[in-house]
Amino acid sequence: MAQRNPPSFDAMRQDAIRRSREMHRRAMPTPHPPPAPPAEQIPPPIPTPPPKPANELGNLLGTLHLPEEFRGLLTDWDGEKLALAGLLYLLYKEGSDPALLLAIAYILL
Repeated sequence: MAQRNPPSFDAMRQDAIRRSREMHRRAMPTPHPPPAPPAEQIPPPIPTPPPKPANELGNLLGTLHLPEEFRGLLTDWDGEKLALAGLLYLLYKEGSDPALLLAIAYILL
């Protein structure tokens, strides 16, 4: 049975350099950007919803019968804090793990 001669170190190095250059050549961006699609193929922009009034939460809180201290706490809350407060309330009513409730309350602060 004939033995194969292993490739020399220089041959392996040259092959690695060649493959590296080929990969760099393929990774280079094209010199010209791709052409833009014709105007009739561009979808129309998505309409943005009208801005909500700044005092919408204040109006909602005015309809609830809450003590003045709670209203003062809730007037500067944004939607994320209100969502966390709602989640905290639901998990509390379901009898969730107290450590989870404390973690959510900590995030809420």
